[in-house]
Amino acid sequence: MNRKSVIILSSLLICFLILLTCGLAFTSVTPSKERVTNRYIKAGYTHAFFDFGDYSIRAYTKEKGKSVLIIWYGDKKLADKSIYTANKIKGDRFVVKRGNAIAIGYEDDIKIFQFA
Repeated sequence: MNRKSVIILSSLLICFLILLTCGLAFTSVTPSKERVTNRYIKAGYTHAFFDFGDYSIRAYTKEKGKSVLIIWYGDKKLADKSIYTANKIKGDRFVVKRGNAIAIGYEDDIKIFQFA
């Protein structure tokens, strides 16, 4: 192989690896309920939860009335359908979907869920 071919193949391989890394980084996996709860408790939030078979609703509240509502769905189809409803009622809050979980809250409060 000549030098030009090696450079082209190396460049293509590097581009492929960068795209693969970005794709994996932005692919969401449903976060663990325990992990998210532990992070919110460490940040000073109080925790209330309700488990209903396929649904798990958790509310995390801080002293100034800031709160985050997170719903874990047992089915991907339900989570996909509910994201549209959540976007309609969100107001000035943010809606974030990770896997089968949807969180509604203000920007600073929802960051914990995003990076858990």
